[in-house]
Amino acid sequence: MGLEIKGVTIPALMIKLDKSRSFEENLEELEKKLSSAFFQGSISVVDLSDMELSEEQKERIESILKKYNSRILGYRTSDKRSEEKNFGNVSEKKSLKIINKTLRSGQRVEYDGDILIIGDVNPDAYVIASGNIIVMGTLRGIVHAGANGDETAVIMALKLKPQQLRIASYLTRSPDEMEEPEYPEKAYIEDNQIYIDKI
Repeated sequence: MGLEIKGVTIPALMIKLDKSRSFEENLEELEKKLSSAFFQGSISVVDLSDMELSEEQKERIESILKKYNSRILGYRTSDKRSEEKNFGNVSEKKSLKIINKTLRSGQRVEYDGDILIIGDVNPDAYVIASGNIIVMGTLRGIVHAGANGDETAVIMALKLKPQQLRIASYLTRSPDEMEEPEYPEKAYIEDNQIYIDKI
């Protein structure tokens, strides 16, 4: 079967190790696949639902991802155990919900954890998460990350043009006249306000 890299819509990768192979074999295959320029500058989630890794093994995976300029969002586990480790402004606290479609006007998604949407979020669609929200498309709707008060949560999108953007108790809106973003952006809290930077 081999090691899998799913959801290859840049910049998000879901990496699932092959439990039938040794850790070293998985590591070798991961490095081989990541050496492609196609994955440069990606964001990665490592799926550990089929196997357990030691902290040292996780650090070795993170080292390879860093080597190929891929930032790790966190780990997806089968038993929803918390991951204590932070990665920059992003920390994986619960499991990840993947939505492989565009959310249309009036549709609503709520989840206690992180949400990855492979598609767009259209105007008047709602996304609410206790963790981070990542949109592999254009975000035009209403989003609320860190809904339980987590001020470390972030919102990322290939094109960030939300009607309303909220992280924990902080709120911002897009201006009426807004240029089309030319690069992926992330929103995060710093110094008690929401900042938006390119990724």
